[in-house]
Amino acid sequence: MTNKEIIQSVSQKAALTKQATEQLLHATVQIITGTLREGGDVKIQHFGTLGVSERKARTVTNPRNGKKTQVPAKQVWTFKPNPRMKDAVNGQSVTGKQ
Repeated sequence: MTNKEIIQSVSQKAALTKQATEQLLHATVQIITGTLREGGDVKIQHFGTLGVSERKARTVTNPRNGKKTQVPAKQVWTFKPNPRMKDAVNGQSVTGKQ
């Protein structure tokens, strides 16, 4: 699903203009990005949790030539889906209030 398709769907479902939906989407992404940059987690009910973790430096081997290369440590984003979301994606019925 593209950005344009998300804006189209949300604007129809929430009865908002496309311009207002686009502003809302961009503001949401900025807030999430800022929170992750500061090391915080973003928990979205019935969806999941976005976070950041540290990937340690490591040595890898190129399978073509056998050369070893050092990969530096870096931060990576993580996503832990809510159990309800997992069930919905896997076609299982979602129970409880929504």
